[in-house]
Amino acid sequence: MLHQDMQRSGMMELKTRRDITLMMFFRRNARENLTQISRLTHIPVSTIFDKLREFEKDLIQKHTTLIDFRRLGFDIRINALFKVPKDTREEFKEFLMTNEYVNSIFRINNGYDYMVEAIFRDMSDMQKFTEMLDRFRIESKQEFFILEDLKRESFLTDEMHTKLLMH
Repeated sequence: MLHQDMQRSGMMELKTRRDITLMMFFRRNARENLTQISRLTHIPVSTIFDKLREFEKDLIQKHTTLIDFRRLGFDIRINALFKVPKDTREEFKEFLMTNEYVNSIFRINNGYDYMVEAIFRDMSDMQKFTEMLDRFRIESKQEFFILEDLKRESFLTDEMHTKLLMH
């Protein structure tokens, strides 16, 4: 029954403990050498390669690098919540999707429409962004300065997550 529900919803299932182990290795470090993963897991390189290709079709959305933006001179990071009138949501979304300061956008609920992560060199850049927002009839906005990353992208990277995937 669970398997049928997963197929209908488009969910992919990590079928074996080996699949889960490989996904944890890929989540920890997508650039890890397949030979090294093979040595650590005792899974043949060819199997790891095939699994990676399979995951890339249906599960892995993007291989990316996490950057310390402060080291590049971008000292201000914010998360902002926006509520906009229904008739301007699409236009506002398009603005966010193409704005150079916006790193991530999420459609959310509970009184807001979008959560946005934006990155700026300084307060002057942030002010420019804020002025660009003035053309929209924003009903509600909350901004939160990100002071420090305490934990990022660690879900499904450790053995403790195995039990979450085993049915």
